[in-house]
Amino acid sequence: MLVSVIIPIYNAEKYLQECLNSVLNQTYPEIEIIAVNDGSTDNSLEILKKYSNKLKIISKENGGAASALNAGINIASGEWIKRLDVDDVLLPEAVEELVSEAKKIKDKTSTILISNYYNIDSKGKIIDEVIVPNYNEVDPFDLNVILLDHDFGNSSTSLIHKSTIAKYGMFNETVIFEDYELWLRYCLLHNCRLHLVQKTLAKRRIHQGQITKVRTRVSLEQQDKIKKSVLDKLNPADRTKYKIALRQYKKNKPITEKCKYFVRYKLFSLLPTFFSINLINAYWHAKKLKN
Repeated sequence: MLVSVIIPIYNAEKYLQECLNSVLNQTYPEIEIIAVNDGSTDNSLEILKKYSNKLKIISKENGGAASALNAGINIASGEWIKRLDVDDVLLPEAVEELVSEAKKIKDKTSTILISNYYNIDSKGKIIDEVIVPNYNEVDPFDLNVILLDHDFGNSSTSLIHKSTIAKYGMFNETVIFEDYELWLRYCLLHNCRLHLVQKTLAKRRIHQGQITKVRTRVSLEQQDKIKKSVLDKLNPADRTKYKIALRQYKKNKPITEKCKYFVRYKLFSLLPTFFSINLINAYWHAKKLKN
């Protein structure tokens, strides 16, 4: 089974070669790499040209990650689509493990595979390992309620069958959290589900550019907007059922989880961006010292 690995790239010269090499060094042989240069103004395109015999290159005007991903999907030849953010890194066996698990799944077109991952700092040092909760046996409705409450997993570990995208639509180019919108839309509206591969297969890089994107007031508003837009597409009875279940889920959360949510989303969104970034940097520094 051919896997198309699509990498959206914008001014990523610092991390680009490490990202590309992590795909080229996969143990799984049937891979095509599609690198989408999304209007970079640094040396990203020059770096890509050095790999031109090993990957497909698309150059386009800057339109954001979702736009770049959709451009890559449009020319992808693979049966499976794998997203990889350019500042992230795949472990050598990542694609092989994902494909191996995909072969065991009966309804491939209704499943989004994800895995555990490491967090790394800007220099590539491992900060911690993120063990994603295993919801594989959870009832689909209950799993959707959890997903409505909060995003989980990491898009750079994901694998989606191309026919799923053909049936249910591509990435939404009007939102910041395009992966969350896609997952929520597929799961709530089209009965897909997230399936965890219980192995650590990627490294997600934490750096200031990423923090600035996800720790502003806009991020919380965007996530709420995404949830509302998906819920609004349900019939009234199902929409009411999900809203009631979500309220109950939030109410029944342990106090520790409620505190984590407040700090992670509410507190950082209320503080000026400068203070939020400094607090997050201090948190990651403390984790590095601990490890």
